Amino acid sequence: MRKNKVFTPPHDYDNSRYTIDGVFPLNLFLAGTIDNGDSLEWGKALIGELDSCDTVRPIMIYNPRRDEWNANASKDEMDKQINWELYHLERADLIVMNILPNSKSPISLLELGLFARQSKMIVFCNENFYRYDNVRVVCESYGVPLYNTNDVLVIKNKVLEYANKL
Repeated sequence: MRKNKVFTPPHDYDNSRYTIDGVFPLNLFLAGTIDNGDSLEWGKALIGELDSCDTVRPIMIYNPRRDEWNANASKDEMDKQINWELYHLERADLIVMNILPNSKSPISLLELGLFARQSKMIVFCNENFYRYDNVRVVCESYGVPLYNTNDVLVIKNKVLEYANKL
Protein backbone atom coordinates (compact mmCIF):
# COMPACT_ATOMS: atom_id res chain seq x y z
CA MET A 1 0.00 0.00 0.00
CA ARG A 2 1.34 3.42 -0.94
CA LYS A 3 0.94 6.18 1.57
CA ASN A 4 -0.76 9.29 0.38
CA LYS A 5 0.79 12.66 1.12
CA VAL A 6 -1.18 15.58 2.51
CA PHE A 7 -0.27 19.23 2.12
CA THR A 8 -1.94 22.15 3.86
CA PRO A 9 -1.31 25.88 3.66
CA PRO A 10 1.05 27.57 3.86
CA HIS A 11 3.29 24.68 2.71
CA ASP A 12 3.98 24.86 -1.00
CA TYR A 13 4.72 21.87 -3.13
CA ASP A 14 5.60 21.73 -6.79
CA ASN A 15 3.48 18.79 -7.92
CA SER A 16 4.40 19.13 -11.60
CA ARG A 17 7.57 16.99 -11.47
CA TYR A 18 6.93 14.46 -8.75
CA THR A 19 6.73 10.69 -9.25
CA ILE A 20 6.66 7.78 -6.82
CA ASP A 21 8.33 4.66 -8.21
CA GLY A 22 7.97 6.18 -11.68
CA VAL A 23 4.22 6.76 -11.30
CA PHE A 24 2.74 10.23 -11.38
CA PRO A 25 0.41 10.72 -8.42
CA LEU A 26 -3.16 11.89 -8.56
CA ASN A 27 -3.17 15.51 -7.40
CA LEU A 28 -6.39 15.86 -5.41
CA PHE A 29 -7.73 19.16 -4.10
CA LEU A 30 -10.32 19.10 -1.32
CA ALA A 31 -12.71 21.97 -2.00
CA GLY A 32 -15.92 22.61 -0.13
CA THR A 33 -17.30 23.68 3.19
CA ILE A 34 -14.84 24.89 5.81
CA ASP A 35 -16.80 27.77 7.43
CA ASN A 36 -13.70 29.32 9.01
CA GLY A 37 -13.00 26.04 10.77
CA ASP A 38 -16.46 25.75 12.32
CA SER A 39 -17.82 22.96 10.11
CA LEU A 40 -17.47 19.20 10.19
CA GLU A 41 -13.93 18.19 9.25
CA TRP A 42 -14.99 16.03 6.32
CA GLY A 43 -11.59 16.44 4.65
CA LYS A 44 -9.74 14.78 7.54
CA ALA A 45 -12.26 11.94 7.51
CA LEU A 46 -11.77 11.49 3.76
CA ILE A 47 -7.97 11.52 4.13
CA GLY A 48 -8.25 8.82 6.79
CA GLU A 49 -10.44 6.70 4.54
CA LEU A 50 -8.10 7.11 1.57
CA ASP A 51 -5.10 6.17 3.71
CA SER A 52 -6.71 2.80 4.43
CA CYS A 53 -7.05 1.95 0.72
CA ASP A 54 -4.76 0.52 -1.89
CA THR A 55 -4.60 2.56 -5.08
CA VAL A 56 -2.82 2.10 -8.38
CA ARG A 57 -1.60 5.67 -8.17
CA PRO A 58 -0.40 7.44 -5.04
CA ILE A 59 -2.49 10.45 -4.09
CA MET A 60 -1.13 13.89 -3.26
CA ILE A 61 -3.90 15.57 -1.26
CA TYR A 62 -4.11 19.34 -1.01
CA ASN A 63 -6.32 20.30 1.92
CA PRO A 64 -6.89 24.06 2.33
CA ARG A 65 -8.18 23.64 5.88
CA ARG A 66 -5.57 24.58 8.45
CA ASP A 67 -5.46 23.03 11.90
CA GLU A 68 -5.39 26.54 13.30
CA TRP A 69 -6.90 29.48 11.47
CA ASN A 70 -7.42 33.00 12.67
CA ALA A 71 -10.81 34.18 11.38
CA ASN A 72 -9.42 37.74 11.74
CA ALA A 73 -6.28 37.01 9.71
CA SER A 74 -4.35 39.90 8.23
CA LYS A 75 -4.67 40.83 4.57
CA ASP A 76 -1.23 39.33 3.93
CA GLU A 77 -2.21 36.02 5.55
CA MET A 78 -5.52 35.95 3.63
CA ASP A 79 -3.66 36.61 0.37
CA LYS A 80 -1.26 33.73 1.10
CA GLN A 81 -4.17 31.38 1.83
CA ILE A 82 -6.13 32.36 -1.27
CA ASN A 83 -3.08 32.15 -3.53
CA TRP A 84 -2.16 28.73 -2.09
CA GLU A 85 -5.67 27.50 -2.89
CA LEU A 86 -5.72 28.94 -6.41
CA TYR A 87 -2.28 27.52 -7.19
CA HIS A 88 -3.29 23.99 -6.18
CA LEU A 89 -6.79 24.18 -7.67
CA GLU A 90 -5.23 25.03 -11.04
CA ARG A 91 -2.78 22.12 -10.85
CA ALA A 92 -5.18 19.52 -9.47
CA ASP A 93 -6.05 16.46 -11.52
CA LEU A 94 -9.26 16.12 -9.53
CA ILE A 95 -11.17 18.64 -7.42
CA VAL A 96 -13.55 17.09 -4.92
CA MET A 97 -16.09 19.65 -3.77
CA ASN A 98 -18.18 18.72 -0.76
CA ILE A 99 -20.77 21.35 0.15
CA LEU A 100 -22.44 20.67 3.49
CA PRO A 101 -26.17 21.43 3.79
CA ASN A 102 -26.06 23.77 6.81
CA SER A 103 -23.39 26.07 5.42
CA LYS A 104 -23.37 29.10 3.18
CA SER A 105 -20.07 28.07 1.49
CA PRO A 106 -19.60 31.26 -0.57
CA ILE A 107 -16.00 30.41 -1.48
CA SER A 108 -17.05 26.93 -2.59
CA LEU A 109 -19.66 28.45 -4.89
CA LEU A 110 -17.02 30.80 -6.27
CA GLU A 111 -14.64 27.88 -6.89
CA LEU A 112 -17.42 25.90 -8.55
CA GLY A 113 -17.90 28.79 -10.96
CA LEU A 114 -14.18 29.06 -11.62
CA PHE A 115 -13.51 25.37 -12.28
CA ALA A 116 -16.75 23.82 -13.56
CA ARG A 117 -15.59 24.07 -17.18
CA GLN A 118 -12.32 22.23 -16.63
CA SER A 119 -13.68 18.65 -16.51
CA LYS A 120 -11.75 17.78 -13.38
CA MET A 121 -14.35 18.32 -10.69
CA ILE A 122 -16.85 16.13 -8.88
CA VAL A 123 -19.38 17.71 -6.56
CA PHE A 124 -21.15 16.34 -3.51
CA CYS A 125 -24.07 18.49 -2.38
CA ASN A 126 -27.17 17.48 -0.47
CA GLU A 127 -30.45 18.85 -1.82
CA ASN A 128 -30.98 20.55 1.56
CA PHE A 129 -28.23 23.06 0.73
CA TYR A 130 -29.88 26.48 0.35
CA ARG A 131 -28.43 26.99 -3.15
CA TYR A 132 -28.70 23.38 -4.29
CA ASP A 133 -30.55 24.31 -7.48
CA ASN A 134 -27.77 26.73 -8.45
CA VAL A 135 -25.20 23.98 -7.89
CA ARG A 136 -27.33 21.46 -9.79
CA VAL A 137 -27.82 23.70 -12.82
CA VAL A 138 -24.13 24.65 -13.04
CA CYS A 139 -23.14 20.98 -12.80
CA GLU A 140 -25.68 19.97 -15.46
CA SER A 141 -24.64 22.82 -17.75
CA TYR A 142 -20.94 21.96 -17.65
CA GLY A 143 -21.12 18.18 -17.28
CA VAL A 144 -19.80 18.11 -13.72
CA PRO A 145 -20.80 14.93 -11.87
CA LEU A 146 -23.08 15.83 -8.94
CA TYR A 147 -23.88 13.42 -6.13
CA ASN A 148 -26.74 14.19 -3.74
CA THR A 149 -24.79 13.09 -0.67
CA ASN A 150 -22.08 14.23 1.71
CA ASP A 151 -21.18 10.69 2.79
CA VAL A 152 -17.39 10.42 3.08
CA LEU A 153 -17.46 6.75 2.07
CA VAL A 154 -19.22 7.61 -1.19
CA ILE A 155 -16.71 10.40 -1.81
CA LYS A 156 -13.82 8.00 -1.11
CA ASN A 157 -15.18 5.47 -3.60
CA LYS A 158 -15.52 8.11 -6.32
CA VAL A 159 -11.96 9.33 -5.69
CA LEU A 160 -10.70 5.74 -5.87
CA GLU A 161 -12.49 5.21 -9.18
CA TYR A 162 -10.64 8.21 -10.57
CA ALA A 163 -7.29 7.35 -8.95
CA ASN A 164 -7.32 3.80 -10.29
CA LYS A 165 -7.86 4.86 -13.89
CA LEU A 166 -4.53 4.64 -15.67
